[in-house]
Amino acid sequence: MNSIETFFLSIGFSFTGAKFIPYIILCLLGWFLARFIHRRVKANTSKRWLLALLFIGTFIQPVLIYFAINPIYQGDLVDLSYKPKTSMNLSQSKKLVVIALPGCKYCSESTQHMKDIKPYTEVPIEYWVLGSDSADLNTYQALVGTQINCQLKANLSEVLPITEGSFPTFVLIEHGKITKAWHNDAFGVRALNELN
Repeated sequence: MNSIETFFLSIGFSFTGAKFIPYIILCLLGWFLARFIHRRVKANTSKRWLLALLFIGTFIQPVLIYFAINPIYQGDLVDLSYKPKTSMNLSQSKKLVVIALPGCKYCSESTQHMKDIKPYTEVPIEYWVLGSDSADLNTYQALVGTQINCQLKANLSEVLPITEGSFPTFVLIEHGKITKAWHNDAFGVRALNELN
């Protein structure tokens, strides 16, 4: 999440709106910039193909630059969730659980993303760190801060089927059941909208 998306979230847009509004604004900016340049160059050249190429290039350039820096992923466009079955006793209240492995690079990187979205959702976020070493728990707790709770999960046979072997896994729990789960590459703005 970048500062532009954060701005749109702070003024009340949804996660999807905050993701796509910058693209719409940049399309409009590209259109006006292309029209301005087209009018200036039109008087100096008679080659229509050159004018068309210049217009199209100027029109799409702002969007392409923004997309290169902040791409749209598949999880931002479609719901890639799945619904795993479990016999675990789960919380009755709605919460997002992130299942993480100690030493997992992507799991550690997810902590910053969770800290970024925490101010914009009322759903509690919790990390389940697999294993029994309290040092791993302390590492994750230091990464997420005080707003997000962490706990160890030593019983791997209960948790691993939920993850399908992919880490981190994001699990939405409600009414004592898993309503949806996402792998790391599928957790986009469509998933974030489920939190509100």
